[in-house]
Amino acid sequence: MPDRTQRTPATVAVGVLLGLVATGAAQSCSSSTSPTTSQPLTISAGLSQTHFWVGNYMDPFADAIAAETDLAFTRFYAGELVAVGGELDALESGVISVAAPMLAPYHEGRFPLSDVTQLPTYGTDSRMITRAFQRLLASEVEVSAGKTFYDYEITDKGLVAWGLGATGAYAISTTGAELNRVADFSGLPVRAGSALHTIVLERLGVTPVTMPAASAYEALSRGTIDGIILSIGDWVSYSLEELLTYTLTDVAIGHWQSYLAVTQRTWDGLTDAQRDSWARVADAVTTSNAEYIDEQDGAVRARARANGATFVPVQQLPVAMRDHIARAATETWVQWIEQTERNGHPARATAVLWAELVVAQGGALPDGVADYLALDH
Repeated sequence: MPDRTQRTPATVAVGVLLGLVATGAAQSCSSSTSPTTSQPLTISAGLSQTHFWVGNYMDPFADAIAAETDLAFTRFYAGELVAVGGELDALESGVISVAAPMLAPYHEGRFPLSDVTQLPTYGTDSRMITRAFQRLLASEVEVSAGKTFYDYEITDKGLVAWGLGATGAYAISTTGAELNRVADFSGLPVRAGSALHTIVLERLGVTPVTMPAASAYEALSRGTIDGIILSIGDWVSYSLEELLTYTLTDVAIGHWQSYLAVTQRTWDGLTDAQRDSWARVADAVTTSNAEYIDEQDGAVRARARANGATFVPVQQLPVAMRDHIARAATETWVQWIEQTERNGHPARATAVLWAELVVAQGGALPDGVADYLALDH
């Protein structure tokens, strides 16, 4: 097995963020001068500071590292240096030192297994999926010959990466269209943010319209689309709170995960003490980020409900509608696995591992998925 010491998120125990600066200060005093001390690291986000992966991950992470070590950062926000989906190229070319976040799903075909977190689940939240994803990254289970998930998705690209706090459950929300009958899905134009979203929407009978979430406000306002797949807590990041008035809840159209990433070259240029601080802070901020995301999800939901928005648990829908959604969720697992396998990637082994990790965290799989994957019940 490859030596992942000081490289994977699980190699350093998750600490409490409030104690990081005091702990790290002592470590920094004994560390040798970093080759990057006189050259700030360029850290970039394609998202704005209002997004929970920037204002509540990138900034706290950079603040804590700067306080603990002699590393400094030059920060760029909202795609002012690198646009969403350009992070990997920017890292490889040296335009940026740190991607925070690196939005893997927007790098079409380059992180084929990372979409696994977008598979539908029941009863999951950010903290549960975040813990499951950290364990996926740390797992020594091979998904292909001689390679773990981390090897396949991260190491093979010359990267070192940590998972962020997962989004809350992705839900289907509309500008007013109610979804009470199977026929209500037919032809409804709904924003999809990834190839996997397109699969589940097509299975539901919806017309998927692929676009970044940043384009959704204008599309919803103009009536180009009538709905969106997005986590409720993410509405505030894109000013959608006043537009979305009807949401189906308690079935997750997956959770979006992304990475804090650097190249192996950048990582090797840090001192041992700096790498220790980096890994510990990254894990701690991931934990606090997930807690914040769940809190924000609840707060946005409460504000929207107070303003007249409707949230309908899937359990309250007619049986035919519940069965239709459950069938679409199961078929999405099957289609993604078989499609990704045809493209030459170990999707089935990844899905088996992911399903086991989600269930271990208290989540539930759509009916039929465990049987399809031949999981032990």
